[in-house]
Amino acid sequence: MFLAMDISDLLLTSRIISGAPIQDLDVVVVDGRPLVVCVDSRGQHVFTWDPAGDRWAEHALDIPDGWSEGLLNIGAVVLDGRVVVGGGCYRQGFAQWDLSTGAVRTAIREDHGGLASVSTAEPAGRSLFLCGDSSVPAGVRAWDAAERDVPETGRMAEPVLDARQEHFDGIGGIAAGVLDGDPVVVSGGWDGAVVLWDLGSGDARSYFETTPVPVHGAGLAAVDGELRVVAAGGASVLLGDPETGEWERMTLPGAPVERDYWDGIGIRCLDVGVVNGMPVAVTGTENGRVCAWDLQGRRLLGKPVKEHRQEVYAVRIFELDGRSVAVTGGQDGMLRVWGLG
Repeated sequence: MFLAMDISDLLLTSRIISGAPIQDLDVVVVDGRPLVVCVDSRGQHVFTWDPAGDRWAEHALDIPDGWSEGLLNIGAVVLDGRVVVGGGCYRQGFAQWDLSTGAVRTAIREDHGGLASVSTAEPAGRSLFLCGDSSVPAGVRAWDAAERDVPETGRMAEPVLDARQEHFDGIGGIAAGVLDGDPVVVSGGWDGAVVLWDLGSGDARSYFETTPVPVHGAGLAAVDGELRVVAAGGASVLLGDPETGEWERMTLPGAPVERDYWDGIGIRCLDVGVVNGMPVAVTGTENGRVCAWDLQGRRLLGKPVKEHRQEVYAVRIFELDGRSVAVTGGQDGMLRVWGLG
């Protein structure tokens, strides 16, 4: 199966209405249409973008106890037709809100560290927020989005996964999937540690060789009929076997053989998806390049494309009008939608 991504595949562009850099984003489906949810560098409001009509909206949120710097990391899910967002930032812990009303659903926990990364998944039929701490040692957590705090009764939602013993730097990437019928979570740290967790027991299920660079994105993909862990950072996208903990490596063009840490131009974000039945990854770099990777063929698809003028902070793969696409956002304040396949 041939896949391609080049400069001609740039489908849509739109500037965030705040004019500030886009720090993070997620995509949900509302009434059958994708909606991009993002936060900017000011971290005070959440923004949504409807690609169908290039329509932006700005959403204010109630301020929970412990709020210090705002939202620089964001995830979003849909529950009973309502968008729920969750996020935090490096020095502020995770919380959840109803996007429409701005009401707090789960408050910041005083004993949790700041938030380094957040993503969403449905590995066992329930919507989860996956969170990685910025603190040391860094906690890895999964929250059931359907559970909320009830302050009137003193009932507080608890994470369904709360692991704090394996990472000794912040979590740069986190994702979830299913392995041998069991829901699992993968976390990758800035210390190069990558761990696969059993969501049911909370135990570490697999350990991987330490990556040669800080991890800035992690995912799970079915490759050759087997679940594989995907991690990215520096000049490399890595494909890991949960049975052996070993990595296969793909590199950006021109990557130095002797080292894999590209300060100023390396990979800063990753998402994993399926295009035309084939597993792919899309990455964004510090110098504005966007790349698509064929995980089955262990190769870069086409050439890196450079429409972003500055760092790409976030990427998500989704479907738009029946076509697989990726949306990227970053320092230049622009969302760009790329066709895949």
